Formats: sequence, structure tokens, C-alpha cells
Amino acid sequence: MTAESESVARIGSRPPRHRSSRTSYWIFLIPAVIGVVALIAIPIGLTVYYSLRNYNLQVGTDTFTGLGNYVRLLTGGDTGFLAATLRTFGYVVVVIVLDFVLAMTQALLVFSMKQHWARFWRAVFILPILVIPTASAVFWRNVMYAPHNGEFLKVLGLDRLVSPPLGDPRLAFWAIIVVVVWAWSPWVFVLFSTGLDQIDKTVIEASMVDGAGYFQRLRRIIFPLMRPVIFVTLTFKALDSFLSFPFVWVLTMGGPGDSTHILSTFIYQQAFNLLDYGNGSAMAIVMLVVSGALSIGAVLGWQRFYGREA
Repeated sequence: MTAESESVARIGSRPPRHRSSRTSYWIFLIPAVIGVVALIAIPIGLTVYYSLRNYNLQVGTDTFTGLGNYVRLLTGGDTGFLAATLRTFGYVVVVIVLDFVLAMTQALLVFSMKQHWARFWRAVFILPILVIPTASAVFWRNVMYAPHNGEFLKVLGLDRLVSPPLGDPRLAFWAIIVVVVWAWSPWVFVLFSTGLDQIDKTVIEASMVDGAGYFQRLRRIIFPLMRPVIFVTLTFKALDSFLSFPFVWVLTMGGPGDSTHILSTFIYQQAFNLLDYGNGSAMAIVMLVVSGALSIGAVLGWQRFYGREA
């Protein structure tokens, strides 16, 4: 046997290296798989299981109901759930509109400033986002909206004309909106400001030479170039607002009465305060399906309008 044939035989006798590589890939995936199963698959599976039962620890019932919980929720049998759902969508729309107006105004102001002033005001505008959301809610509840020393109402000169907002069913929802916009519009501002910084300023300077006014530049140059950034930012903000929980719960716990309950807080109350795990689980699955549908719609919308540009 020649030396060349011996080397070929020796190489052929070696085990294929790609098999061991594939095995090592699976070994590294094991921690991630365990995490997904333990933190996502099992909780969702248990939630689906309890949603098919009339499982109420307060009453002491545990019977199989099939789709009964879902039928009652989707046919309007639970008026509290229906009200919380409608309020949630209203909450999302109002927060998105106010965040867009405030953050875009701030971003345009910073964009038009000189560099040293832009740095200063950018730092000022993002200060609220540095505070933990729960801490922000506690601060507004105990200081700004406090019944006896509400500084927010004093600054506006309304402390003698308006009742403490968190205790008034007509004002509590809007009081929460003020806190949410104050706390999270800086996040929207950062993304808008970053998007504006990517615009080629020579295009804007050329439009000014051609005699275009400020609002013409906004409508024909700045907003069209900012559409992908606006779409992504507001989409994420909508999904985040739909799943919002800490501000509403810390500020009002859904009260006074049920006037400020959104889906997340209403589900929490049903499951963990009233111990109605069957009904609460069904609500959670409905909320999961709706949020999943919104996410898929956002992805399809991006591919439809901006996929080619990307």
C-alpha cells in the first residue's frame, strides 16, 4: 500500500467532526431550553389548564368548565372585564398620542439648537426615565397628588378648586396618564432625537435655500424621513402600554371603585386578590392572544410598508 493510500485510509477512519460540533451546539442550548420551559412553557400551560376550570379558592370550587370562562368573557358576561378592556385600549391611544406630541416637540427643539445647548436640554429631558417606575409612582402618589400637600395642583393653582385626583373617579384615570407620560415620554424622545440626528442636514439647508418654510420642511422632509423611526417607536410603546401594570397599581390599585382598572390590574385583582384563578387565567390567555395578534400585526405592517427600505 502506498503512502498516499495509507493517508487516505487514515483520514477516512476518523469520525466526522461535524457530528461532535452539532452535539456541542445542543449542549450550549440546554440552559436556554430549560429557561424557556421553566419560565414560559410551564406557566402558560398551567394558565391554560386553570382557564378551563372553575377554580376559585375563596369560594372553594374546582370543577372543569371547558370553554365556559372564555365564552362568558367574550360574550360580555363579565362587565368588569369588558370595561377594563375598553379602558386599556383608550389608555394605549391616549398615551401614544401624548407621548408622540411631547417627545417630538422636545426632539425638534433640541434638533434646532446649537450643539452645547442641545446636549444640556437632552440631559434635562431624559431625567425622568432615570427614576425606577415604581419609585416614580410612589413619589407622585405621596407628594404630587397627596390630599393635603399636592404640589402638582398647587403649582397649577388648582389645589382649592379640584379634589385630590386619585380619589376622584372622574380625574383618577387622567392623573395616571400624566404620570405615565412624564415617566416614559423621555424614552420616546431619545429615539426621536436619535432619528433626527441621522437626517442629512444638507437636505434641510437646501430646502431653506429654496424658500421652504418650517412647517413645509416638517411635512415634506423631516416627517417622511422619520416614518420608520416613528413606526417602530410607537409600535413598541403601544405594546408596552397595553401590558402596563406598575403605575396603575401603585397609584390607585384600579380604584376608586373600578374606575381606573386596565386589563393587567383587573386580571391581577381577580387572580390574586379575589383568588378566582379560573376566571383570572382565562383573562390572562385572552390578553396574551390579543398582545400576540398586535405584535404579529406590527411585524406584518413593518414588512408591508418598510421592509423594502430596510
